[in-house]
Amino acid sequence: MSLRSKILIDLPFTERELNLLIISAPRRYKEYWIPKRNGRQRLIAQPTPEVKLLQRWLVQNYLSGFPVHAAATAYRQGIGLKDNVLPHMRNRYLLKLDFEDFFPSLKSSDLLNFLKDASIDQVDINMLAQLLFRKSELGLELAVGAPSSPHLSNILMYELDDRINGFCTENDIAYTRYADDLTFSTSKPHVLRGCHQFVTRVLAETASPKLRLNAEKTVETSKKRGRRVTGLSISTESKISIGRDKKRDLRVLVHRFTKGELNANEIQKLRGYFAFLRSVEPEHLDRLAKSFGVEVLLALTEGF
Repeated sequence: MSLRSKILIDLPFTERELNLLIISAPRRYKEYWIPKRNGRQRLIAQPTPEVKLLQRWLVQNYLSGFPVHAAATAYRQGIGLKDNVLPHMRNRYLLKLDFEDFFPSLKSSDLLNFLKDASIDQVDINMLAQLLFRKSELGLELAVGAPSSPHLSNILMYELDDRINGFCTENDIAYTRYADDLTFSTSKPHVLRGCHQFVTRVLAETASPKLRLNAEKTVETSKKRGRRVTGLSISTESKISIGRDKKRDLRVLVHRFTKGELNANEIQKLRGYFAFLRSVEPEHLDRLAKSFGVEVLLALTEGF
């Protein structure tokens, strides 16, 4: 049975409605801009509810059947930021690379190339290209804001992740990728320079997907100079931490909470941050409990 037929069985669309959605899906996005930390703007494009429904169905019923490389740690159930840092904890040297415009660089042509040897009807392949990619001036590309984009990006990156990981394994380098953030670490001096050159060469040789590095975000560091990976710090004792600055900010927020100075939205955000802290550095919760009292922590966490 074709994917299209399964959609008609599982979802509340008539054949005519589905045909219209497939044709118009790449243009059914609401666009808005949000500020980035570097002062620039990021385009968010959210599909309409009907397209979102189709995208979520495709992730659950089709895309989930494709492998995701073990080095890819983002957008995977049960895997978080801490898992992206763990392979690098005990290594002395660290290299961080970043893809420029990661999601928009992944095109519908990359999906067509990926599925060229799959046992799927060409009509369904064309349907997938329409439903999973947004129309831009440069063609059909992955949208930041579509529920299917994260999982699809991991699928399309499998071969590239595998090739990079192969080089790293041969050279005693740990490799992880969290979306557009690539992290490499080793305890061997001077090895990471060759790794950087290898990744640059591989990207130049790879026609699909066509990605480029953001040179401004390349970071080389070591145990002596401090190591941060996807927002988390690795201490000189090889422990993962949220970092001193975030701990200081967190203490300020908890203090404001005890004074009744946070609104409902700020309290909810603080609770979310506590859940994150519990998964990354739970021992810091004990220190906060000693400072502010267990009752305050119980009000901000579940089952503390």
